[in-house]
Amino acid sequence: KLEVAGLAVTVWPGDGPTVLGLPGLGSSGHAWAPIAASLPDAHLVAPDLSGRGRSKDRTGEPGLLGHAKDVRAVVEELDLRDVVVVGHSMGAYLAPLVARELGDRVARLVLVDGGIRPDFPFFMTPRVVRMTFRRQLSGADREYPDVEAFAKKGRVGPMLASRPDLLPTVMQMLEAELDGPPGRLRPQLDVARATDDAVDAFFGPEVLSALEQLTAPTQVFLAESTKKDGQRPFISDKAVAPWLATKPNLTVTRLPGNHLTVLFAPEVAAAVGS
Repeated sequence: KLEVAGLAVTVWPGDGPTVLGLPGLGSSGHAWAPIAASLPDAHLVAPDLSGRGRSKDRTGEPGLLGHAKDVRAVVEELDLRDVVVVGHSMGAYLAPLVARELGDRVARLVLVDGGIRPDFPFFMTPRVVRMTFRRQLSGADREYPDVEAFAKKGRVGPMLASRPDLLPTVMQMLEAELDGPPGRLRPQLDVARATDDAVDAFFGPEVLSALEQLTAPTQVFLAESTKKDGQRPFISDKAVAPWLATKPNLTVTRLPGNHLTVLFAPEVAAAVGS
């Protein structure tokens, strides 16, 4: 970990493509360790966004636009160019904002199960989304005796039912998100900030505007299921259709798996590293 422009940043050095990893809602930059392992030649830079990981106590400007400005400062301080921006979940909603901030420093984008607003039912208003995520993130506001208890609370087992081979890697990723003395581990997450970010990702006008203005080549990978295999996808084909009709720079691929396991799809690593 380095400190760059006020954020904790994980860097995997390499002589290959320069990759900027934007993590999901409750994750830190360490979430990109599997991609780094798949692309050992890549120069992968992954910040802990404000309110996450080693940047947990950093307030920063509000909303995803605030995160985008923070990330721009990191990229400028490191003088990164010809950047492949990859985002997962919330990071995929953040990515177009980052691309707008970075301008010609960006080569292309890879969005993983995010970036396009889901086809919400009529009752999923910002207020309901806020309550839903506050409840979902409540488990991050307590202590755990070990990483196994944290994984159980997050229902990781059912999400990996068809991919038990991923369990050791996912457990390492979860362990990296915890801090504290043995027996009193706590997720490094500002729940209030994360909840605000979730609402902004789906309803923020700047987020929608950045996607509309996006001109860089963009590959979107969507999982077939949300949390467990067999569920409906997080982002439906219906939600995607208007964007495909109006954005010739956008390609969308549906992959087997769910919101978690799609991050490990070889197609994602290939797209990032190509």
